[in-house]
Amino acid sequence: MFMIEQLRRITNSYLFKTLIIIIIFTFIFQNISGYLINNSNNQAAIVNGTVISQLQLQQAFQKEKIALKELMDTYSDDSNNYNDNIKILKNKTLERLIIKTLLNQYSSKLGLTASDNQIKKDIYNMEIFHTNGKFDNEKYRAILYKYNIKANNFAKEIKQNLMNQQIYNIYINDEFVLPEEVKFYTKLVVQKRQIKTATLLIDNYKSKQIIKNKELQDYYNKHQNDFLSPKQVKVSYIKLDIDSQRNNIVILDEEIKKYYEEHITNFIQPSQKHYSMIQLATKKEANSILQLLISGADFKKLANEKSTDKFSALNNGAIGWMDEATTPNEIINAKLTKKGQFSEVIKYNTHYIIFRLDEIRDEVIRPLKNIKNEIFNIIKNEKAINKFYSLQKTINNIVMNTNTSLTEIENITGIKSIKTNWFSKYTMPEEIKFKKISNIIFEDNLLEINNTKNIPPHIININNNCMIAIQVQNYKPQVIQKFDDVRKSIINLITLNKAKSEMENDGNKLINLLKKGKGEDDLKKLSVYFSDSKIINRFENNSLVKLIFKMEIPKNNIPTYISVKDNKNNLVIVQLVKIIEEQLTEEELKNFSQRYKAILGNVMMESLILQLRNRAKIKLGTFNEYIT
Repeated sequence: MFMIEQLRRITNSYLFKTLIIIIIFTFIFQNISGYLINNSNNQAAIVNGTVISQLQLQQAFQKEKIALKELMDTYSDDSNNYNDNIKILKNKTLERLIIKTLLNQYSSKLGLTASDNQIKKDIYNMEIFHTNGKFDNEKYRAILYKYNIKANNFAKEIKQNLMNQQIYNIYINDEFVLPEEVKFYTKLVVQKRQIKTATLLIDNYKSKQIIKNKELQDYYNKHQNDFLSPKQVKVSYIKLDIDSQRNNIVILDEEIKKYYEEHITNFIQPSQKHYSMIQLATKKEANSILQLLISGADFKKLANEKSTDKFSALNNGAIGWMDEATTPNEIINAKLTKKGQFSEVIKYNTHYIIFRLDEIRDEVIRPLKNIKNEIFNIIKNEKAINKFYSLQKTINNIVMNTNTSLTEIENITGIKSIKTNWFSKYTMPEEIKFKKISNIIFEDNLLEINNTKNIPPHIININNNCMIAIQVQNYKPQVIQKFDDVRKSIINLITLNKAKSEMENDGNKLINLLKKGKGEDDLKKLSVYFSDSKIINRFENNSLVKLIFKMEIPKNNIPTYISVKDNKNNLVIVQLVKIIEEQLTEEELKNFSQRYKAILGNVMMESLILQLRNRAKIKLGTFNEYIT
């Protein structure tokens, strides 16, 4: 029940929904602005012929990164957590752009459309363009101008979003769920199981095994192909990537200043307001707190002691900084304009909330001195990318026309070659551990040339942002290892196999006896005993959980049994004693109904996206190397 209550609290939390609004708006606006970006020669991806440029990807990532930074600054003091999230964000940004492109293409294929009136209505309903609750045309034009968005392009993007929303409605909002289906689902989810376990240890069986020399020799003779030492090589290579081109790049102050002036709209920080809140369960409690505030009571203290939203209460009621675009309607409608001003009691779902305006930040242009390093890195990335592509083109042209040596490539790139020790296809150095390289060295008959000195360097384009020139220096062919060299490995293999077989036989006998109500004496002979009973739920971090919840349900108080291997090769006999059913309230059932409906809809939506992705022709570049 604790898990259910926590889920209910979190999903009903006003702070939780505020965060979701901020994230969703950032994602939508990123999509809107992304429509205006021109194609770049440096392509991040091509999706069924539609290009996603590196610049588009970079800007999308930067917008999501800024939103993440603001959230982490407000709700977390853990900088390591922020860095971990940035790594995840890097890997997800391009995928989001690809999914959006696929949905755009799919909605067009279905013939979905949106009328001019629908587009106009959608724009008119956007709170960001409202003044005093009504659409403000001047504000609309000012915001589009601020973000360098043309009205007709904005309308096109809104039209596409409306078309995509029709797909979401089909798969998610229109999903119908029967009440009995919900009850069945919730009953399964919250069910617990009482079990006991007894473990047959593999080490006990291994220690009893006696292996004869003839067994070892016979095994070796029958499995000689298992003891082939793989082909091995030594190579020299030069790795050319965008990172390697960042060194020795000179950026003048004049360049930074020029970039700042040409992209000044990117460095405008909109006006922001910092809010706090107190959430109460009843209107009577909320009115009582409001009277205390009017009388001069400390807002932070009351939030900490009385608010039912535990997340914000831990922070004295603070819910963070918001600009106009990310402020929920409930706060906007409170019309808080002065520092320290608090709202009337506002009903939100089943709760009652009092908001307070804590601080106000005016719109400012971030000073150049504060973002000089940020601009420096942007320019450095652009120069590194351009330098990389220029060198890549030069090297490819030279290699096509002449027998280029690795030394010549060193001279062109200014990068010294690296010599490796012996390695096989299974022990490749991390720097060159790519399937393309493995295939060229070990699969393409390259090593059949007797004199490795005559093998010219291979130029391998790993992806759009990495090229490797590699030359084989020495080669060892594949050979069967000597018996004495692998004798110890064979002993270990035979010992383990015989121990497993004996243990599994004992396990099967014990399970059959236990199912008949016997077997306790046989367990004692093996010095194996059932543990004390314990309660297992579906969400425990336990490797046996899935199997336990697939076990046959006990009838007439007679336990059921299964045996399963754990991650150490031990055999665990599980006794399912009984099923424990949880009783849910109507409110909890309602919450689970919404959750179940969302899960079904999301499964359908994910299935659609997976199908679109599998059928699509997608050519990927990479971006981790230079997105910062």
